[in-house]
Amino acid sequence: MCTALKFLNQTKNGHFTFCDNSKLFQITFNNLCFEFYEWELENFKSYIAALMKTKWDSLHKDTFRSKKVPISVGNKYFVILVSEEELFELDALLNLETKKIPMLHAKDINYRFIEN
Repeated sequence: MCTALKFLNQTKNGHFTFCDNSKLFQITFNNLCFEFYEWELENFKSYIAALMKTKWDSLHKDTFRSKKVPISVGNKYFVILVSEEELFELDALLNLETKKIPMLHAKDINYRFIEN
């Protein structure tokens, strides 16, 4: 276990970490574990982004499997299948950009206040 481990992101089913000693990014998602160097991580992010743009329901609608999205891991004989929900969660896990939630002001709330 890397002692210089930094947690970068977390979702319901996964963790995204970085180890300063080995310079490896590690993605643990469900029962899968990926380890990437920075350039490999960028390629994987691009691959997941391309998968997000593909309509998998129409391509694999007649299959009996619930997991229809294939993730190739470099060997043509080994493909990981995930569901569309898992693909969205994996994309959220890789996305490190924090989206600011705008603060509401009192005037933004449509509420009629009645003092008793």
